[in-house]
Amino acid sequence: MEKVLKLLKANTSMALATSSNDKPRSSIMEYVMVGDNMICSTSPDSIKGKNLAKNPKVSLTVGGMPTYVAIDGKIKDPTKKEIEEYNKVLIARYPHFKEIMATHPEAFKHFRVVFDTAYYTECPKETEIIKMGK
Repeated sequence: MEKVLKLLKANTSMALATSSNDKPRSSIMEYVMVGDNMICSTSPDSIKGKNLAKNPKVSLTVGGMPTYVAIDGKIKDPTKKEIEEYNKVLIARYPHFKEIMATHPEAFKHFRVVFDTAYYTECPKETEIIKMGK
């Protein structure tokens, strides 16, 4: 599990897959690791936001060749402290988000990814299946 968290902490973007009515959809998203928790946000009115409201199950991929991880899990609401830390990091990355967050807080629905199973690949080795169970 430690190598999965190390890879997640070394990156800032992922491909996130959601599903609605048996139709999968993948999106590139930014995330922030708050401790060992992955925090993200999206507009609740986006396709991704609507999919997550209907079905909390997700699959995501972080990294690239030769080392990457695919993770299956679900979303939960983050704590207020996690949201504050996410916002702080996101504003440091993109200062213009401060005004957007202040003037349009409804544009951001935050969530925490609860990890179930990780598929850690370090080519040319075989993929390692890791039960994370957070």
